Amino acid sequence: MKIAIHQPNFLPWIGYFDKMDQADIFVILDKANHSNSSNETNRNKIKTSKGSLWLTVPLTEKVIPINELRIDNSQNWKKKHWETIQNNYKKSIYWNKYKEGFEQIYNTHWEKLIDLNLALINHIKALLNLNTVIMLESDFQTNFGKGHTRILNIVKHLNGKVYLSGTGAKAYNNEKEFQENKIQLNYQDFKHPKYAQSWGDFIPNLSIIDMIFHCGPETIQMIRNQRC
Repeated sequence: MKIAIHQPNFLPWIGYFDKMDQADIFVILDKANHSNSSNETNRNKIKTSKGSLWLTVPLTEKVIPINELRIDNSQNWKKKHWETIQNNYKKSIYWNKYKEGFEQIYNTHWEKLIDLNLALINHIKALLNLNTVIMLESDFQTNFGKGHTRILNIVKHLNGKVYLSGTGAKAYNNEKEFQENKIQLNYQDFKHPKYAQSWGDFIPNLSIIDMIFHCGPETIQMIRNQRC
């Protein structure tokens, strides 16, 4: 049983779903605290004629557990987001094939960020035909601790034999503890696929919707091919 763990990002990038695709169970840390700096919980980038652009969901508070974050709907963010997405992707090859599902999500009223993010994550997972089981940390109703201990305890709770970690976690993963618990610690070796984009030179590390609107049904296989 291979386990991957990640926070519930907004319109996640390609590497997020590459990790999900390689796991049997993908645990979403919805009880983690939101950080104001370098955080993609409420924002991500798309490509425009002027380069990359952040789409940000405004929040009423910013330093509480992610599953308690409320969206600031006094701002007209949904209309602005959708108009920006539409203006920059309406001429892409697969816009007409995929626009409706995303538009329905944007037309829905959301009070909590977690509900919006999960709707987008599950919708994209379905488009990619991924069989990975998604679970929320809050589903377990268990205090797993903090830091690397939290990660290890979640994997143990699920009887995981392999933990797939992002390379950014090498600094704090305790490899000895994984070994002592007979859990294999693997690191995601993500290689970014390159594909034809609108608006000039290729820009990596955007939301996966950029690839979906340009590559359509080939998206997931193009991601998998990078692992060969």
